[in-house]
Amino acid sequence: MRLLIVDDEAASRTRLASLVEEIDPVGIEIVGEAPDGIVALELARTRAPDVILLDIAMPEVDGLDVARHLPEPRPLIIFQTAYHEYALEAFDQQALDYVVKPVRKERLAQALERARGRLATLQRAGLWTPGSLERLGSALGHQRAQPARLLVRQGAGHRLLQVRDVIRFSADEGLVLAHTRDGSSVTDYTLGELETRLAGGFVRVSRADLVNVAHVLKIVSNGDGSATLTLGDASNVHVSRRRAADVRRALEV
Repeated sequence: MRLLIVDDEAASRTRLASLVEEIDPVGIEIVGEAPDGIVALELARTRAPDVILLDIAMPEVDGLDVARHLPEPRPLIIFQTAYHEYALEAFDQQALDYVVKPVRKERLAQALERARGRLATLQRAGLWTPGSLERLGSALGHQRAQPARLLVRQGAGHRLLQVRDVIRFSADEGLVLAHTRDGSSVTDYTLGELETRLAGGFVRVSRADLVNVAHVLKIVSNGDGSATLTLGDASNVHVSRRRAADVRRALEV
């Protein structure tokens, strides 16, 4: 079984590796250790682990973001969390597992054995959707702060993009694009998810556009209840009649 350890604390990574060696020095191969979400995604892509021992509470790219951006075939995930309550009900047929920090050897051994059993039946953690990951985070007591940077695609991997540099997000033919002055990047989020995570800084102006309030230069009424925004990159974006009042309130116009 190929295992990737992900934790932003070096001491925790060292301790987890030592526990794994004690539990099964022959049957489990540690294929890498990642100090953050970006490195975790790169190692998941290049080293194809069977199982990821994944910390949830990490800065910028937390464990839930790592889980949703994992490449196919998706590895099994054993989450690490500092919270005890409510977690078990969040798991679907033991597709995933979790261990509570500080991780005990006996509990980690149980989680790894459960993962080994799932691997034996060739079942992966593919049932997890963005919505179920958010519910899991809530069940584990994980509070997500408004991010300063978001993951976007870059080649076969991902990079972090400053949220303040995003002029707008748009949905087009099943893809959600982040537009900056330097161009556009594909994200793995829906507009609805971005609207929730970036509430206050961005406003939904139509079914297809989510606009950064800080980049709005002016709003002009179209005379039919709709409006047009002019943005900092000189582009114009249509505001639907249904959303015009909310947009004006967000802009304090």
